[in-house]
Amino acid sequence: MVLRRERSGEETRLSPPGVAVGSRVHEYGGAAARASGGSLVYVDRSDQRLYRMERAGSPARPLSVLPEPGSDLRYADPRLTRSGRWLVAVEERHRSGSTGHRLVAVASDGSLRVLPLVDTSDFVASPRISPDGTLLAWVGWDHPSMPWDSSVLWLARLHEDDGAPRVTEVRRVAGGEGSSVGQPLWCRDGGLVFVWDRTGWWLPHRMPPDGGSAGSAGSTVSALVEFEAEFHGPDWVLGQATLAERPDGSLVARMHRDGRDHLVRLDPGPGHRLTGSAPKSAPWSLEVLAQPCVSISGVAVTDDGRTAVLGSTPSQGPTVLEVPAEGGSPAACAPAPSRGRRPDPGATGAIPWDVEVGGRAIPGLFHPPVAGHPGDGPPPLVVFCHGGPTGACDPGFDPVIRFFTGSGLAVACVDYRGSTGYGRSYRRSLAGRWGEADVEDCTDYAVALAEGGVVDGYRMAIRGTSAGGFTALAALVDSDRFAGAVSWYGVTDLEHLAAETHDFESRYLDGLVGPLPDAAPRYRRRSPIHRPGSIAGAVLLLQGADDPVVPVGQAERFAERLAAEGVPCDLLVFPGEGHGFRRAATLETCLEAELSFYRRLFDRGEPAAPDAGAAG
Repeated sequence: MVLRRERSGEETRLSPPGVAVGSRVHEYGGAAARASGGSLVYVDRSDQRLYRMERAGSPARPLSVLPEPGSDLRYADPRLTRSGRWLVAVEERHRSGSTGHRLVAVASDGSLRVLPLVDTSDFVASPRISPDGTLLAWVGWDHPSMPWDSSVLWLARLHEDDGAPRVTEVRRVAGGEGSSVGQPLWCRDGGLVFVWDRTGWWLPHRMPPDGGSAGSAGSTVSALVEFEAEFHGPDWVLGQATLAERPDGSLVARMHRDGRDHLVRLDPGPGHRLTGSAPKSAPWSLEVLAQPCVSISGVAVTDDGRTAVLGSTPSQGPTVLEVPAEGGSPAACAPAPSRGRRPDPGATGAIPWDVEVGGRAIPGLFHPPVAGHPGDGPPPLVVFCHGGPTGACDPGFDPVIRFFTGSGLAVACVDYRGSTGYGRSYRRSLAGRWGEADVEDCTDYAVALAEGGVVDGYRMAIRGTSAGGFTALAALVDSDRFAGAVSWYGVTDLEHLAAETHDFESRYLDGLVGPLPDAAPRYRRRSPIHRPGSIAGAVLLLQGADDPVVPVGQAERFAERLAAEGVPCDLLVFPGEGHGFRRAATLETCLEAELSFYRRLFDRGEPAAPDAGAAG
C-alpha cells in the first residue's frame, strides 16, 4: 500500500486496495513506487509488472508485459522522462537459469513497449534523469564486486526525439578502481550530487552543471565536506535516499557518526546558491539540525521546502517526522553517551559501548534488561549478530530487542569487523575472514561484558539473522562461551551458498572468504555443517521454506547432522516465508520459540563454562 499524507494530516491511499506494492529485484527489492505529476507508477509484488494510475482511485493499467513461461521479469526504480512518454527503470531478467540486469525504457501509454537502454554492466541501479531531460546518470558494477566494494557512476546523453529513447556519449563520472558510489541526485541548477568513498568515507560530492558536457565529467567533481563520517549505507535495497535538495540550493542529509545518525544541512553559502560556482577548494558549511531520531533511513524535501525524515528514536520505531530545516526546534533527544563508558545497569535504552581487545576497539550497543531476570547477580546475555555481514547495529528502537530486554535478558549488538558506519577500512577488514574475525569480535565483546560484571558469563547465548546466523553458529564451533545459538534463515554451508544463492550475492563470498575453487578447503573449514561434532551448545534454526537467498536445504541438512552427533537442535520451517519473515503469525511463533529456548538454556543452569576469570 502506498499512502500520501496531506498537509492537513489526512492520508490518501494512492495504490489500489488489495495490491501489495513491492519489487523483488536482487530479492531484497526497494524503489517499488514513484509518484510524479499526480500519477503513480508501481510494481505489483504478485507479478512484478509495472503499473500506472493517473490519479488516486482510477484504474491501474499495466506498462510491462507478462514474462514468457519459464522466465521471469522484475522491475524497480521507475523514473519518468521529461516528455512523459517513457519511464526509465531497472529490469531484472531470469531465463534458462541465468540472470541479467539492465536499464530499460518503458512506454507510459500502456502499449507494453519495453526497449533496452543500458546493458553494459552486470548490475545497474539508480537511474536519474537531469531536470532538462537531456542527461541520464546511473550506477553500475560487475561481479565479483558488491556495490559497496567497487561501483561506477555513469553519465550519458538521453535522446527521445525519434520515438525510441537511446543514450549516447556514455562516460564515467566517479567510482571504480576499488571505490564505490551511490545516490546520484540532480539539483535544480543541473549539477549532480552523489556519494563517493574515495577518501575512505562515504561523503557527498558534486559535479557542477558544466560537468555534464563531453570530456569534462570527473575533472570538476569535488567533495562538499572533508571529515570522517558516513553519508551513505550499503545498497542492499534499491532507492536509498538520504540526500535531498532544498529550494535554495542547500542540501539536507543523513550523516552517521559516533554510533548514531544525525540530520545535517549542507550549505554552499549565499554567494554560491543555485549558481554551481562554489570553489573546488572551499567545502560547504555543515549544520546539525535538531531532531529526535538516532536512526534515519530516508530524507525528503517537498517543493515548498519542508523537510521530512523516516527514522527511529530510542523509544519509538520508524515514523515520518517533519523537521524544520531552519528556524524552530523540535524536541531533540539527549546526546549519545561517550563511547567507551561502562554501561549503566539502570538504563533502559541502547548504550554505545566499545570494548578494547588486543589493542583494537570493537564497537557495539548494550541494552540492559528492563525487567527482572531469573536468579541472582548479573543478567543473562544474548549477543545479536547483525546480518549482511555488510550491515550495522541500529541505535533506534527495536521491538525485537525490547521483547527480550522486557523478558529479563540483556542484549549486546556487536558491530564486528566488516560493519558499516566506520569507514571503508573497517568495512573491508572482514575481507577473507568471514567466519573468523566476526566470531572473534562477537565472542570477545560478550566476554568483556562478563569480565566487567555487567552480565552473567555462565548464561550467555548468541543469535543472528542471515549472515548473522552464520556468525552465531560459527561461534558455537570455535568457542565454548555460549550456551546456545539461534539462527534465523542463516548460512550453514558456504560452498552450497555460493552455488545456490541468487545472482546479486553469487560472488559475494569471493571477497568474504576467497574465490573458488582455490579456497574450497577454507569454505569447508568455516562452514558449521562440516563441524557438527564441534558444536558446543544447543541450536534453534528458524527457516523459510521459500527462501531464494539461503535455501531451506541448508537448515535441513545441518539439523540432520547435528541430530546424528547428538547435539540438541530444533528446526522450525515456515511455508510461504522467504528470506526475512513477513507474516505476523510467523514472527510471533519465532520470538516465542526463541524466548523459550533461552529460558531452557539459562534456567537449568547448564550453560557453557567459560575459562576461569571470564565471569564477573
